[in-house]
Amino acid sequence: MDHVWKSYTCEKSNCDSSAASILRQHYKRPYFIPAISESSKMDWIFMGVPGHGAHMHIDDVDNPSWQAQIRGIKHWKLEPPAECYYECPSLEAIVYPGQIIVLDTNKWFHETHILGEELSITIGSEYD
Repeated sequence: MDHVWKSYTCEKSNCDSSAASILRQHYKRPYFIPAISESSKMDWIFMGVPGHGAHMHIDDVDNPSWQAQIRGIKHWKLEPPAECYYECPSLEAIVYPGQIIVLDTNKWFHETHILGEELSITIGSEYD
C-alpha cells in the first residue's frame, strides 16, 4: 500500500437529493429493507485503510441505518443504549465484503476498526 494512504480514513454523507440519485444508480437497496421503508434523505460512503476506523460514538441522524461492506473487512464494537446498559451485553461483529450490518446508531454506541490489508469501502443509508 502506498505510504500516502497509511493514515487515511474519511466519511462522506450526502443530503443533496440530486447527488443521492446519482449515487444510488451504483447500488440497490438491500433486499430485506422494504421499498417503503428506505429513506433517501442521506447516503454515506466510508473509506479507510487498515488499522484505522471510528472512535466510540453515537450518531445524530433521524433513523436507523444499514451499512454494506463493499471492500475490505471492518470490525464493529457496539455498546448498548443507556436504558439497557446493565441488562444488554456489548456486541462485536466482523463485516466482510458483501455483508450488511443494520443498527440504530442513534442508540447503540459504536466504533469500527479496519482489519486486513485492503482499503475499506462501505456504503449505507437510513431507513424508517
